[in-house]
Amino acid sequence: MIFPSRALALTLLVAAPICCNADDDPDCFADEVEAHVLEQFGTYGPLSADREYFGFVFRLDGVIASAVSRGSLCRWTQACEVDTGAAAASIPKGAKVLGEWHTHPHATGSQALSPEDVRGANRNLRIRCYRAFFSMSNGEIHSWNPAATFVPAAMASSIRLGNYRQRVAPLQRADATLATRLR
Repeated sequence: MIFPSRALALTLLVAAPICCNADDDPDCFADEVEAHVLEQFGTYGPLSADREYFGFVFRLDGVIASAVSRGSLCRWTQACEVDTGAAAASIPKGAKVLGEWHTHPHATGSQALSPEDVRGANRNLRIRCYRAFFSMSNGEIHSWNPAATFVPAAMASSIRLGNYRQRVAPLQRADATLATRLR
């Protein structure tokens, strides 16, 4: 049974903005971050057949980029993890961190966030403008509210942004067309 105070707290948490009013604050570069993250999923999503990729999104000298780390092979019998510390160590000095993204592997990955995913993003909530994104094993790309402290609330705040499998196909056709013209 959900008590009224818990229901109110859950409603407030789920209804909270995606992050710190990042969409309203020009210093958060929300549109640029989202475009960059979708580009990263277009690159690393297809590579996620049997491993996860993780990236911290940052801005340095007017350029938005990601510091990326690759996880070990994921197997059904063990946890699938990626060392986010390796990505953190790759963030250049003076960069402004703006968020994170990660993939779930196609074969063994999940359609939902894990408790570790939610805790990790929530720990970085103190960073102004921080946003969190993930891709499901089927290629669906979502953002979620890093203020969420447990999986059901994070998933309830999730917003679908697209599917990297649908984004890659047109690019491959364009590359094939260009290659044909160059022959």
